[in-house]
Amino acid sequence: MQNKYLINFAKRFWFWFWKKLMNGFAPSDIQGNYKRPEGILIDKTEDLKIYSKKSYLLVGNSCPWCHRTLLVYKLKNLSKQVKVIFLEADINSGQWVFNEKFKDCESLNQFYKKASQHNVFRSTLPILFNFQNDQINIISNESSQIVSLLGSIKTEPSQKTLKINNCDKHLLEAIQTDINDGVYKCGFARNQRSYERASKNLFKALSKIEKMLDKNLGNWICGKELSYADIYLFPTVIRWELIYRNLFKCTEKEISDFKNIIKWRLKFFTLSSVSETCLDSEWKKDYYQALFPLNPNQIIPVLPSLDEIMLSFPK
Repeated sequence: MQNKYLINFAKRFWFWFWKKLMNGFAPSDIQGNYKRPEGILIDKTEDLKIYSKKSYLLVGNSCPWCHRTLLVYKLKNLSKQVKVIFLEADINSGQWVFNEKFKDCESLNQFYKKASQHNVFRSTLPILFNFQNDQINIISNESSQIVSLLGSIKTEPSQKTLKINNCDKHLLEAIQTDINDGVYKCGFARNQRSYERASKNLFKALSKIEKMLDKNLGNWICGKELSYADIYLFPTVIRWELIYRNLFKCTEKEISDFKNIIKWRLKFFTLSSVSETCLDSEWKKDYYQALFPLNPNQIIPVLPSLDEIMLSFPK
């Protein structure tokens, strides 16, 4: 009988402690649905092109929100206009850190404080910023807006770039809400009901994309030309087998069931410089060790490499 009560107490205590940990990693609403905190946004009425010179982009290798900004940076070949600085995930302290001190900052927390941003929920990446009178000016830390800002930068005629077209904003919102955030809503759900709701919406949205790829006349989500819809979807789908399927419980269907999405993913992966942004070893290390509430023993599972996964599907 003592073991019975001890086990019950341990389960209750662990669940209470787990919720406390989750509140720090991923806030939720009253129903237990994951709710991503809002970032720092610039006034939408401002001219986005004014930030095209002497800008800096802070990113982390494993972050999918950083990944979408890196995709635009690489595809538009913005190395002359924007300097990218990579940070690493410090598993022990649970924060992003610089490889070398930047403006006397060793961690992202220190950077936010130096930029006079003391009221953010958590120090997150990506960040687009510049300097005004030698002071850090954070332009935005919201990836969707950074993607738009980077996309608005005019490049020199000598720079070899790939055009990224605009698309329906409602489609982008659906991809972000139900797929990009959707996998996190599954993984960070507080209860069965919120998990099942997130899973249903996630796979419904994937099915919609699958049908769009089947019906359109080109190889991309919105037709013959690459668009921001492709940029939004890729970071989530490319992590699927390695991260989201198991760790985030995205198991309602196999991603391989979506034949058109699989073909699209491979085509996107083979675009110039895209594979350079896909660091699967870093992803596995950071996700399985940093997200302690989802993987308390921090064991990194034995998984195929990303190249092996790509080669396993017919072209």
